[in-house]
Amino acid sequence: MFKNYFKIAIRNFLRYKGYTVLNLLGLAIGIASSLLILAYVTDELSYDDFHQDADRIYRVQYDSYSTVGDHQYSCATAFPGVGPDMKKTFPEVEAFARLYLRYGGGVVRYEDKHFHENNVFNVDQSFFDIFSYELLEGDRSKVLENPNTAVIEEETARKYFGDEDPIGKRIKFGTNEDYEITGIMRSPENSHLKFTLLLSYKTLYQWGDGMEETLETNWGWYDFYNYVRLVPGTDYKALEAKFPQFIQDHDPDDESYADRTKFFLQPLQDIHLHSDLIQEARVNGNGTWVYILTFVALFILVVAWVNYINLATARALQRALEVGIRKVVGARRFQLIRQFIFESVLLNFIAAGLSLLLLELAIPYFNQMTGKAIGLSILSNGNFWLGLAGLFLLGAFLSGLYPAFVLSSFKPVSVLKGRFTHSKGGASLRKVLVVIQFVFSAALIACTMIVYQQIEFMRNQNLGIDINQTVVIHGPGVIANDSIYSASLSTFKQELVGHTGIDQVAASTEVPGNLIYWTNGARNAQDPEGPRVILYKVGIDYDFLDAFGNEMLAGRNFSKEYGTDKDAIILNEHAVQKLALGTPEEAVDKFVRSGGDSLRVIGVIANYHQEGLKQNFRTIGFLLRPDAGSYYSLKVNTNNLGETLAFAERQYNEAFPENPFNYFFLDEFFDKQYKSEKDFGNVFSFFATLAILVACLGLVGLSAFSANRRTKEVGIRKVLGSSIGNIFLLLSKDFLQLVLVANIIAVPLIIVGMNDWLAGFAFRIKLNGLVFLISAALTLLIALTTVSFQAYRAACANPVKALRSE
Repeated sequence: MFKNYFKIAIRNFLRYKGYTVLNLLGLAIGIASSLLILAYVTDELSYDDFHQDADRIYRVQYDSYSTVGDHQYSCATAFPGVGPDMKKTFPEVEAFARLYLRYGGGVVRYEDKHFHENNVFNVDQSFFDIFSYELLEGDRSKVLENPNTAVIEEETARKYFGDEDPIGKRIKFGTNEDYEITGIMRSPENSHLKFTLLLSYKTLYQWGDGMEETLETNWGWYDFYNYVRLVPGTDYKALEAKFPQFIQDHDPDDESYADRTKFFLQPLQDIHLHSDLIQEARVNGNGTWVYILTFVALFILVVAWVNYINLATARALQRALEVGIRKVVGARRFQLIRQFIFESVLLNFIAAGLSLLLLELAIPYFNQMTGKAIGLSILSNGNFWLGLAGLFLLGAFLSGLYPAFVLSSFKPVSVLKGRFTHSKGGASLRKVLVVIQFVFSAALIACTMIVYQQIEFMRNQNLGIDINQTVVIHGPGVIANDSIYSASLSTFKQELVGHTGIDQVAASTEVPGNLIYWTNGARNAQDPEGPRVILYKVGIDYDFLDAFGNEMLAGRNFSKEYGTDKDAIILNEHAVQKLALGTPEEAVDKFVRSGGDSLRVIGVIANYHQEGLKQNFRTIGFLLRPDAGSYYSLKVNTNNLGETLAFAERQYNEAFPENPFNYFFLDEFFDKQYKSEKDFGNVFSFFATLAILVACLGLVGLSAFSANRRTKEVGIRKVLGSSIGNIFLLLSKDFLQLVLVANIIAVPLIIVGMNDWLAGFAFRIKLNGLVFLISAALTLLIALTTVSFQAYRAACANPVKALRSE
């Protein structure tokens, strides 16, 4: 029986080659797209799932509010005393671990090798108790128990030690920290934390007198990641409800303390896709984008199945005679249904095989767009084959079931007497399905345009600061009261400025494009009861503001002529407003209390974008730090840039011989903040193109069927004098009307969806009607181009051939 089904299916595939090819292409592209997105989504959802107790591990989120109730920030880090205090206070907390990120990294030295390393953390010994990162060498129970011990990541170890065993070797970090390697670990990519070095937390005690107490009890220094593991069965939301009293008990004399400080627990496995706080350890993914791409993949697949249904039911007249004869000779309806479902299963099976070939071709391009490393190793993943089997079975039965019931329902008497006609219900269904396809096609086109408009808006917006033609060199680090360093820096800057390719040199603790980690509370010294805000501080030399072209609204820049500038501050407009200092002119010569210091405001600059336009302006204060050692910004001209950089490297190596020369171009560095948006735009447009292509494949088949069904009508119209243009319009207008209706339906969907997406940007574009007009024009043009070949061929056909059988 199945052998007979197979023969009939192959015979029909070969007889209607055009329809078969259209269905195969549509289904193969749909399945391949779904599998590719399935691999991407699986990778995104796998973050941090390798930890044994992942479902019981939470990160403490810290939210800060001003004294007047304004939300100031939500932070991934909190105070170093929070973890220990939670463990003491709440029996639900089984264990805690703290991580302190060495912001900006630092130089690691071993013998004659030295490299600048990022992702360096000081961590508690309990880190390896809570997390399940693989420790390749070392004793997990005490690997970081002692001060000045370190665990090195395996690839980093290979860079410094080659094939030697690193255990017991000593390295230096920064200017004066010495560590013994006590372990080697593996740092997987699918984690919201990425490491090159883990340093013992107790080493931080050596930073000064009283540091041990500070690092165990402090509730003011919020640069520490706090993780807690809860007792099995604990409701973390119920534990969160106890936090306000826990916070208030820490400072009972301050009645509003719990109103200004709030803690929340973030489930470990939610962090990568659902956390976008300040001071994240690394750039996280975006759960919304994952859901959108999943929807797009499903849409492409549904469009391919709809195409099959449309083409199968549209060809009902051509297969009606076959059904009639088979029923006359004794075939039952159930047998016919099995035959048509078998054809659907066979076609989907061939398409699934073809999709694997398309998948292999698409993976390199997809990896380039997303920065992922998805490979053919996914073929060894059981979930991949489970997904493929699920898509195959679902597609085969869903797309085959309706046509099977329609085709098997024909009455043999009507069919064999030639009285069979297409039902109005079938035609209406095909129209509805075409409209649905192009509603989403129009939405995908418009959404892609809006994403790119927002990205270009952010990239081309006036930042309020000049980052062009700026080369930034990593300095040796923050060095206080070091006369040797000061002399070296002075000589280094003088040599650089003397070069014809370098116009200006400025030293600073931060550069645009970075989140400012140096923060303190601040308030208007003239109004002790006024608002307390968080002030983001940047240490700069005398040349920084001039080099970057910041606009001075009132007051003056730092100057060597004023010996009191070490106790002065320059604020941006936003800080002046939040501190209630009045106008920029009124703010000058007023005092601000911050970090235990009283600072006189000597200048106010215009707001500028320290970070990307996704973030609002920060409250920024500039302090005079002429010996800042984090970054050196060089304003260069493009004439012979290679020689200029080579000169800068020689001077740097002479001034700081123990530090590697690392630099970056500031405009490129700043644009990296938009990388995730650009990647999403590229991926979205890629799959949008595929979705439209699949929809067009169906439209090709339907237009061919429509032209074939109306052959005699076209012949009669031509005999009666209709022009080719009139015939072309006749065959095209039905489809164009459906596409136009689809665009009208798509508009409110686009407005709601994209306004929700744009709400995540502090500075955003406004939706305008031009986007919808362009989207409508493109979908109409695509539809017209798709149906035009069949319509034109039918319009140009000889009417005699169409009517000679009448």
